[in-house]
Amino acid sequence: MKRLIRTGLTVLLCAFLLIPLSATASQSKVVLHLNTPQKMTMLVNNVKSLREKLGPTADIVVVINGPAVIRFSTLAQSREQLDELLTEKAEVMICSYAMNNRSLGRVQLLEGTTYLENGGVVKLVELQHNGYAYIKL
Repeated sequence: MKRLIRTGLTVLLCAFLLIPLSATASQSKVVLHLNTPQKMTMLVNNVKSLREKLGPTADIVVVINGPAVIRFSTLAQSREQLDELLTEKAEVMICSYAMNNRSLGRVQLLEGTTYLENGGVVKLVELQHNGYAYIKL
């Protein structure tokens, strides 16, 4: 009987110790989805806020598709906002289909971005399946 109680307490203690770790892990992975260039300032502000609140180890990914891809191409008037995202250690991923729809090629992406060969929507699904919290801007 003592052995059963001791085993039960050990299992309970392990469960309590693991709960905070799993909760922290699920909160530290975020994907922000942007498809409208008019919301770039909102995107940058959200990434800065997330970095501040979640800390330096949080995995922050930005997936860009639709008309917003132009802001990450050589057609952009400035790369200042991209540089702000990169300073915050956000990974910026660009949809290949949205680029192709605007007659833009991979070589026209600004340095520091990742080209999503299979598209932005597929990447969003993959990230959510891997425990990323999804935020649509």
